[in-house]
Amino acid sequence: MTVTEFLQSKVPFLTGLTPEQANQLAIVTEQKSFAQGQTVLFRGTTVDGLYVVASGKVSVWVRPAKGGKIPVQAAILGPGEVFGETSIVEMGTAGATVRSDEGGTLVFVIPQEALEIIFHENPDLRVRALALIASRKKKNSELVAA
Repeated sequence: MTVTEFLQSKVPFLTGLTPEQANQLAIVTEQKSFAQGQTVLFRGTTVDGLYVVASGKVSVWVRPAKGGKIPVQAAILGPGEVFGETSIVEMGTAGATVRSDEGGTLVFVIPQEALEIIFHENPDLRVRALALIASRKKKNSELVAA
């Protein structure tokens, strides 16, 4: 399966992409491989694109409120799931640390600029991004408040 086919058919977040849009994203997508336990994205760093799990699994870790020092696992993401969308849409830094849970985890990184073009062409995708952000913020706020 090509990157274009994967983005168009295996990533629910990108549902509705035309074949041309999927191909545009695939051309600029960077592929990164990670060993088990390796950090994919550090909390507080600038996010340079939308991260898509292509194979393997990653875990998302957030820091609890009220001065908690031990991170709390917020999610485990597998193939077709995305992260980094909040930082792209809201122009902020990563709010969580993401680590590879399996050796050979492959992550596609779609550059922010390319995603912005697609958001402009497909407003439904931006609405979906905002809904995902709201859902994750609600879940994370419940986790860090506990």
